[in-house]
Amino acid sequence: MAPRPLQLDSRLSLVFDLYDECNLAADIGTDHARLPAALLQRGRCRHMILTDISLDALSNARSEIIRCGLTDQVDLRLGDGLSPLSDSDICGMISVTGMGGRTIRDILLSGRDKLHGASLILSAHTDCHLIRQTVSDIGYHIDSEEPCFDSGRYYLVLRARPGSVHLSGREIRLGGPLFRSSSPHLIPFLLHRKEILSVRLRGMISASRPNHESISLLHSDIKYLEQMIDLLRNREASS
Repeated sequence: MAPRPLQLDSRLSLVFDLYDECNLAADIGTDHARLPAALLQRGRCRHMILTDISLDALSNARSEIIRCGLTDQVDLRLGDGLSPLSDSDICGMISVTGMGGRTIRDILLSGRDKLHGASLILSAHTDCHLIRQTVSDIGYHIDSEEPCFDSGRYYLVLRARPGSVHLSGREIRLGGPLFRSSSPHLIPFLLHRKEILSVRLRGMISASRPNHESISLLHSDIKYLEQMIDLLRNREASS
């Protein structure tokens, strides 16, 4: 009896949707391996390398892959970040998700020689500005930023392609392609970001020694988000 097709949550479904079809892909920090199992089951990828720094996580991934009958299409490797990939592993796509922004930054910087021009799917719980800056630093550019809401919190999933593109400071802090997203979660996500920045601003203003340059920058970013939210709402109303 064939295993039942895997159902993904909203965040992993978004990651899945941003994946290109490819012969070989790698999922870094694969954990439970639900994403790669779905990618293989549905034919989006033909073969995948799954890595994790945790032996227990890799054992869980192995169990999932066996349950789904995908062992012939998967190579499980123990190791940190991109280090388990070899020079002969020419991936079309590489995903690094479910970590903090600083961790993803360190993975990309230390393993940039393992990318070989693969497109990247990146999603962090924190510090997305670090990912945007790092993508530029390693000679890539972001062509898609998509928000989603899952299990009571917002997430942002980024796709990056080879080829560096200059980013302004505002694009690094707030995003660029994000504002071209057609996601129904875009306006709620921007409202959420605006509230986070507003709380941060109030804390900076009430500090015993306020940094007026940082306060001015936050004011500017909040104003920009307000303008974009108004623009998007007007577009919705006129469509």
